Amino acid sequence: MQLLFEDDLVEAAVRLCAAGTRSGIPALQLRRYDVERERCYAVLDPDERATAFARVQLSWFGEWGLESRLTSVALHFPMLQPALTALAFRKARGRNDEGAELYRDAQGRRRGIVALRPERFADDAPLTRFLHHELAHLADMVDPAFGYSPELEQTGQTASQLRLTRERYRLLWDVSIDGRLVQRRLETVADEVQRRQEFNRGFAFLPEERRDELFAALWHGRLARHHPLLDIAADPRGLRGRHDPVPGAACPLCGFATFQWTEVDRLRPAARDRIRADFPAWCDRESVCARCAEMYDSITGLEYPATVVL
Repeated sequence: MQLLFEDDLVEAAVRLCAAGTRSGIPALQLRRYDVERERCYAVLDPDERATAFARVQLSWFGEWGLESRLTSVALHFPMLQPALTALAFRKARGRNDEGAELYRDAQGRRRGIVALRPERFADDAPLTRFLHHELAHLADMVDPAFGYSPELEQTGQTASQLRLTRERYRLLWDVSIDGRLVQRRLETVADEVQRRQEFNRGFAFLPEERRDELFAALWHGRLARHHPLLDIAADPRGLRGRHDPVPGAACPLCGFATFQWTEVDRLRPAARDRIRADFPAWCDRESVCARCAEMYDSITGLEYPATVVL
């Protein structure tokens, strides 16, 4: 696996150090950096001058231990070595752009890319915690046992349901990642208390006993595979496939989750007959959502012969 460092990231990180933001750099080294950088301006050819600047930046990127910090953290994830042809670090365009991604080319070769804000190089401790978390995501992505897939869409989900599934999946995966890192005694971005608070907010609708059980399974590594995480994210109450008239279950007719059910006895007999004709597998005990009940009552009501007054 080849380690690559984007020029923009290298330059931004070195400039941060040269500005004195990173502590522990001797003043003499800062003066040497300034002298070497100033010499580049004497190169007349623009392309050669750009190459000279890049060479100086990369040299000090190594001299000030920035390259070795990234390299040493990557060694904690040996699974990446045989799975990736390259692991690249690039400059993030903003806070929301940070993170790890996995790419596969036409030949099936995989590359990992980690986007970093240069400010993270100011202090090794938070930088290391962030890298542990993101590289653990990459390790899961290349681990056959985890079974990762970028496709999170579930059959029949609306756009809003898919967005919610993605948010829940990310939270579940983050809890699982940080729990396993803590078991390995590797520092990460959030401890158990922080993740528990996030988890309780994200799954507040679940009974406390169920939340305790689920969080423990995530944190202690008993729930660390893609498909079980996705199943929970898409259907945390376990209502998929159930058409009993319970809050949040899917209507057997339209398939949408509902919290408003209509008792079958309140439907017109003609409406019940029409539902059975359209959905032969439907039975009375499954009930229907209020919207479907209203629609079928309306349809069958229109089919009654009009009263003619002579």
